[in-house]
Amino acid sequence: MRTRGSNRVEDLIRRRRRQLLFVCVGASCFLAQLGTLTALSSAGVARPTANAIGFVLSAQLNFALSLRLTWGDRTRTLPRALWARLASYNGTALIALGVNTLAFTLAYRRLGSLPAAAVGVLSGMCVTYLVCDRLIFRPRRVPAHASGSTSSWRAQRAAGAHRHAPASGMHS
Repeated sequence: MRTRGSNRVEDLIRRRRRQLLFVCVGASCFLAQLGTLTALSSAGVARPTANAIGFVLSAQLNFALSLRLTWGDRTRTLPRALWARLASYNGTALIALGVNTLAFTLAYRRLGSLPAAAVGVLSGMCVTYLVCDRLIFRPRRVPAHASGSTSSWRAQRAAGAHRHAPASGMHS
């Protein structure tokens, strides 16, 4: 039986792990964005435009990695729900893109591309994390089979609740 203290420790560990994964995914996507920015600006594309294109491409990578790694423990995603999540994520990315591009545009002439890209990413990161954590990848609750309480699908599965459900739609 778990105590309240052990649940709090587990929650703290889970939050720190999620935050670390968020930072690692973000760092990977930042490198993808910076690579795109560098390649496109070398080809003559204006730096703010190249940065925005890099951001859009890295946002798609970020969604895939976030779904699988950062928030992969929260919920199983059906194909229909996946498209809705992707659309929501991209809406959030558009808002973060505005924040990112504004910060980058204000900073790149003074700081250079790398620090300005970092300022842009950090500016949009807070918006993205909060929206993803609280809305897009929030834990889904489903009713427990016997107790009437609610818990996540994976928590029920880990506890063996799936074994108590009938194998088919018919009850014996």
